[in-house]
Amino acid sequence: MGFGINKLTKYLSLIMIFAEIKRLIKTYKYRHKNLKVSIHCGIVNSEFGMDNFLGTNVSLINSSLGDYSYVSRNSKLMNTKIGKFCSIGPNVQIILGTHPLDLASTHPAFYSNNKAFKTFSNTNYFKEYDNVVIGHDVWIGEGVLIPAGCIIGNGAVIAARAVVTKDVEPYSVVGGVPAKHIKYRFEKQTCKQINESEWWNWDEEKLKANYKVFHNPKEFVNELLKENITPIECSFNKDQDKL
Repeated sequence: MGFGINKLTKYLSLIMIFAEIKRLIKTYKYRHKNLKVSIHCGIVNSEFGMDNFLGTNVSLINSSLGDYSYVSRNSKLMNTKIGKFCSIGPNVQIILGTHPLDLASTHPAFYSNNKAFKTFSNTNYFKEYDNVVIGHDVWIGEGVLIPAGCIIGNGAVIAARAVVTKDVEPYSVVGGVPAKHIKYRFEKQTCKQINESEWWNWDEEKLKANYKVFHNPKEFVNELLKENITPIECSFNKDQDKL
């Protein structure tokens, strides 16, 4: 019995050592981005900004992270474009595909030919995985599900365990199953002014010098007014090129 436990312990130790080596290789590969990678992360065809962090067992496939954004443990993201300063909680799932509702059957056998199982189709007739676009300064809580094709606007907040079924407006707080609008983070005018400031594009020195201003939205807006920034409508477009 003791011998078996010793063998198992050594085997598990080897697995952990191998996982740590893989983590170090990923960290070294992206060292110029100062990316912090935890153990058991999977990164496939993805891009990073500066100073990103990936928690334990995060999967990132065909996706991108803007500067300072992080993804917490056990989250799975696919075909997702994430802006700067985003906070992605644990167990978030952005990998959901979709099935056609207007065909006689929803089974892939009749519209897809790229499955591991048998199908009858000679080509792919339906786009199962659309892109998800997440703006800047977005907070996504634990266990949130986001399907393909959704746009999450700048400054939005999605409460834990919410199931998103449609686009989320900028600076909107949503929650529930399905996710519904609860409130806006600020008054409309404040929303406009903060969004128009595009503070996420400030250089690091300006962010360091002004970090305390972020503690008070009114003070933040007053600082913007001193710089004569004109507010505009708060919007986020899927094709916006500032991500």
